[in-house]
Amino acid sequence: MRIELQQVTVERQGRVILDAVDLLFPAGSATVVMGHSGAGLSSLLKVAAGLVAPVRGRVLQDGCDLESLAGRELQRQQTRTGFVFQDAALWANTNLLTNLDLPLQARNPDLDAVDRRQRIDSVLNSTGFRADLKQRPATLSLGQQKVVSFLRAVIPEPEALFLDEAMASLDRHWRQEMLRVLGELRERQVTLVAVSHDAELARTLADRLVVLHAGRVLAAGTVAEVQSVPDPLIREIVHGASAAS
Repeated sequence: MRIELQQVTVERQGRVILDAVDLLFPAGSATVVMGHSGAGLSSLLKVAAGLVAPVRGRVLQDGCDLESLAGRELQRQQTRTGFVFQDAALWANTNLLTNLDLPLQARNPDLDAVDRRQRIDSVLNSTGFRADLKQRPATLSLGQQKVVSFLRAVIPEPEALFLDEAMASLDRHWRQEMLRVLGELRERQVTLVAVSHDAELARTLADRLVVLHAGRVLAAGTVAEVQSVPDPLIREIVHGASAAS
């Protein structure tokens, strides 16, 4: 899936969060967006995914202007993508199995319950996730909830996957497992867009880097191109994160 932001502006309570952002996420690429806290990283991700509408500008997914879609058309478009939220954002009033099953139903309405459960079990087994799927999210640690959120986004086999600080709160095992799965998705040409302060994710996953500061794009390009920019703020964000890892 090719994703393009054209002059996208987002405001919240009169404050500009994103300021006339132009960005392209090529189909099949893996892009990591980096920046200091408050730079607008999460807002950028949610706009690109179609979860937040800009006050100005356009968001295109495979050339389709999301503003032109409404109701079922927009829902159908959103089933083509997956989103891993920073706070996991699992549905608290239902069990883990339903959390994993509902997005799969939306993306693949022709699959019956048996086939859906087989697909869920296949992904759980391949990643080594072990939990009683009858329990509710509140019984899990934050790290475990993040894993379920990641699996929920991956199981329906999206064309594009958005990740908001997906590796935060994970132990070393699950960081490595998530990187492994993301590597497989990258090989399958799934478009990956991650916002993160995590140097390992950028170093391991990214084809492209974007540096965001105060709602504006400071740099965008291949990893080598962005890392070679002499601007001290860009070097602090990119190389500073690497040095701290």
